[in-house]
Order: sequence, then C-alpha cells, then structure tokens
Amino acid sequence: MVRSRLRRGGSGPTATDAPTAGNDLDPVLERLTDLERRSLLAEQARQQAHRLRTPLSVIDLIAETLQSESRNDTRLAERLARIQTAAGSLATELSETVNATRFGDGPRQRLDVGALAATVVRSFGGDAAADAAAGIVMPAERCSLEAAFVHALRLLGVGTDGNGVCAQRPLLHTGQRDGEAWLVIGVTGAQPPDPPRERADLRLMAKAAERVAQDHGGGLALGPDSVTFRLPLAGQ
Repeated sequence: MVRSRLRRGGSGPTATDAPTAGNDLDPVLERLTDLERRSLLAEQARQQAHRLRTPLSVIDLIAETLQSESRNDTRLAERLARIQTAAGSLATELSETVNATRFGDGPRQRLDVGALAATVVRSFGGDAAADAAAGIVMPAERCSLEAAFVHALRLLGVGTDGNGVCAQRPLLHTGQRDGEAWLVIGVTGAQPPDPPRERADLRLMAKAAERVAQDHGGGLALGPDSVTFRLPLAGQ
C-alpha cells in the first residue's frame, strides 16, 4: 500500500519540474523518494509490531496460566503448548520484519541541518527564506532527517496527487532559540496547502517525521500550513 501510493506522489513539485514520460527521474529526487519509501516501510513495520505484540503477550500469558492449571490433562497441555509456540513464532516474525526494514540507524555525523533541509526543499521546487540561518551544525543521522523533511513536504501537499502545487512552492525558515534549532517548512502561493486527506499513509508520515525529531532529542509540531522541527543545539 505504502509503496504504490508513494510512486504516484513521488513526482516533482510542478508540472514544469516533473520528469516527462520517457525521461529518467532526477537523481536527487530519486534518492529522496527512495529514502521516503524506506522510512515509511520501517515505520509501518514498527507500528504493526507495536499493535500486535500486546495481544500476542496476552495470548502467551493466558496459555501459560492454563497450562499450569491443567498438569493432569496431557492433551489440553499439548494444545496449549502449540498455542504458545504459534504466538512465539508470530512474535519472532514481527521482530524479523522490523529488523529487515530498519532505517535511519546509521552513524551520527556533524551536519549543517539547515543546509540539509534547504537542499531537500529546493529539490522539490522550493527555496530557503532570506532570513534562513546557516551553520546549524549538530550530530545527526543524514538519511532519516532527509526522509523526515520529505514527509513534511508531503504533509503540506507538495508533490502529492491533485493538490494544485503549480500555485504553491515550499519555503524553509530556520533559526535558533532557547538552545534549539527551529526548521519551519511551509508553502507560499495563491492557494492554501491541500494535502490529499484520503491518503492512508499521511499518518505514517507524521509518525515517522515525529520519531526522527524525537530520536535527535527534539520535537515536531504540525500546523495547518507548516511543519516545524525543533532540534537541540547541544554538542555543537
């Protein structure tokens, strides 16, 4: 589901910027949309594992309790043991799925996160505001941050289906306050942001972007026409 939807939404931000039929996708956009897909697949696996592990634990606990109460009933004990084995197998499969789709767990490097965000925004036809600060350097995981910035653009309707993006351009504002870097991604244009609300992966995008901000010790704020990343400046 995630993969097919993202193929439709992975084109450039405007009709003039989007690759024409028969032409290769811009290599920068291709890399960013690949990171976007991998990030969402990893988040999808984490969410599914989180939802299923609790009922599996309950099944295992009840089966174990019933098994201890039925020591004299060999047949029942065997059936309960099979239930426990099946629940354990499902839990193992969940762990293997999460491990197979791991994303954003590479080494932290000292990066200019403002410049990184500006590059992503410009790749989707936008720009950085004149007051955007430079030199916001901190330890960060590059791929996960890039994917999170793409998620923010999608949440604002940039590069998604039927959103009239020809009248809009993403715009990045950055700044520093209270020991944090603030990266605010919004859109400018004659029409307000119009993200396609029927897309089921929007919630995954928000979860994935929020997870990245929290993994870097910060937070994420979703507004009606902007997405704000707050990242700590400690360790510069």
